[in-house]
Amino acid sequence: MIKKRPSIGKVTAAVIAIVIIVIAGGAGYYYYLSTIPKPVSMTIMVDSGSETQQYLTTVAKDFEAAHPSVTINVEGVGFSDMVTTASTALKDKASQPAIIMFYPSQAPDLAPYLANLQDYSSEINLSNMIYANMQQGGYYYAPNGTVISTIGVPIHSVFGYVLGYQKSIFENTTLASEFQKQYGFAFNPTNLTSWTQLYDIASFINSTHVTQYALLFPDSSHHSDIDMVMPLLEYYGLKDNVPGFVAEPPGYYTLLMNQNGKWTTSFNNTAGVDALMMWNQLIKFQPSLSVQSIGYDQQEQFPETGQYAMFIMWTSFIPLFEANTSKIANNLGIALLPGQMTGFAPTFLGINPYGPNPKLAAEFIAFAMSNSEYEKGIQSMGYIPGTYTGIAMASQSSSLSWLGPFSSYALTAKVPLLQAAAIPVIGSLTGTLIPYFNGEVYNFMTSSHPTPALAQQNLQTAANEWMTYIQQQHITL
Repeated sequence: MIKKRPSIGKVTAAVIAIVIIVIAGGAGYYYYLSTIPKPVSMTIMVDSGSETQQYLTTVAKDFEAAHPSVTINVEGVGFSDMVTTASTALKDKASQPAIIMFYPSQAPDLAPYLANLQDYSSEINLSNMIYANMQQGGYYYAPNGTVISTIGVPIHSVFGYVLGYQKSIFENTTLASEFQKQYGFAFNPTNLTSWTQLYDIASFINSTHVTQYALLFPDSSHHSDIDMVMPLLEYYGLKDNVPGFVAEPPGYYTLLMNQNGKWTTSFNNTAGVDALMMWNQLIKFQPSLSVQSIGYDQQEQFPETGQYAMFIMWTSFIPLFEANTSKIANNLGIALLPGQMTGFAPTFLGINPYGPNPKLAAEFIAFAMSNSEYEKGIQSMGYIPGTYTGIAMASQSSSLSWLGPFSSYALTAKVPLLQAAAIPVIGSLTGTLIPYFNGEVYNFMTSSHPTPALAQQNLQTAANEWMTYIQQQHITL
């Protein structure tokens, strides 16, 4: 007789059912856990004490509020340690810092290691970045001008030298009328078409004694001379129709030019001589070079005393000049240099490809460059955006109304590709070649007979030193 197979009891079936439910419930629980964002901590390396550190500290708080699982640490590093700190981390494939701030002069050292931001174009709107800014360090160029990668975006627009002035002096209708009659053009620093016009205005102010000094103009051989020659040389290179000069925002590339595929110095010619002769006239309205040279410290400290009617300055000095301790607070005007030009010296943000979450880093950068965050920076600290839409918005702010002409200039300014590709090499060269140039400028400025012939001689000596060094080091631009 065949025995029947025993059936599963009700209790056993119930136990199996419970096990199935627990397993199913466990799977759902683990699925639930996987949907919870994992905590992410990102460090942003910035220049200690910079405006960008202040701005990003506020942005970080806003980003954290919108992303509860994310922690942002904004860590300052001294300027002299920025490249070493960043490059060491990148070469070692360290996960932090996740985002790296850098300046144009530092871009060559970091370019081979930073993430290609083209890979994050869905997060960052690269088409909204001011092109002339990007050309100063945002692109990693091949020698022929081809872009190898996009290594950074300009979080902060900082311009080259600009012309600052005390507005109350130029709003004086009596002075304006007298000047117009005497010189035949408007008593207005905002629309100067030549350096001669700046000299005329300074001469007039000097004669009226409305301030102790009419003009503060860089003449320090330590560094500022190399910065000052760029806009002067660019202006006279175009004015004199020197072969090889093209319209471009002044920069280090202005010191060398490409003629028929060959690089050569650009200052040992009529443009350089004219620049040097005018320069020597423009320093006559301040303390003698033998008594006090005008370098970065003096450019930063002297204008706020109220003793200077006009002064060559960096836009980064604006917060100092508008501080309560400044005698020109609420009286500061800012204009493009004669010939309506300026340079670009932006602050960049790049991404560490080995960071904890590069995509999230890109999202943070996009957030920091959004109009809503920029607007807060504009209102709270006069922060100048690095995007087309941001700078247009900033120029509408009453505290940044001077940006109008700068915004228009930024729309069209660009560097020819060969010059842009040579920026990293030229920028690194200037650390060695600056003393050669500045030394010859100093020799000319302090000579007893500063003639055009002497200017040509000094400039040719500097040019010979530059080209000899480049050839001896087998440097290819």
